[in-house]
Amino acid sequence: MKKILISLFFVLGFQTILAHDKISDAEKMELLAKTTFNTLYPISILKSSDKYFTAQMGLFSKGAINEKNAHLVSLGTSATTKCAYCIPYHISEAKRLGATKEEIKTAILIAADVMKMSTLFYGNEFDLEAFKAMLK
Repeated sequence: MKKILISLFFVLGFQTILAHDKISDAEKMELLAKTTFNTLYPISILKSSDKYFTAQMGLFSKGAINEKNAHLVSLGTSATTKCAYCIPYHISEAKRLGATKEEIKTAILIAADVMKMSTLFYGNEFDLEAFKAMLK
């Protein structure tokens, strides 16, 4: 058991070392100046975090869902998670892309309904397998 724990500690420690970005002071300053969002990440993963954020933002403009609807989906998610930062951002972007007040209200109501039903099923311990069988 002791050997397993030592091995696990070594593997996890080695992965942590590999996960850190090697970054020069010039690269660090450039990435921090690129966007305020980069200040949210530890310097040890700043390069990879910036690449990830850039790639993820591509989901809105290049994804399988058009950009307006992607922001409406994000707005619904933001409302259910009560993200005070995300809600105004996604409302602003949805409006910029032509979303109406009705579309915005609908996205929020759909999210609220999903949360309501999830709460009802989960709280009442509704049998998941029975539910899946109903869907067939």
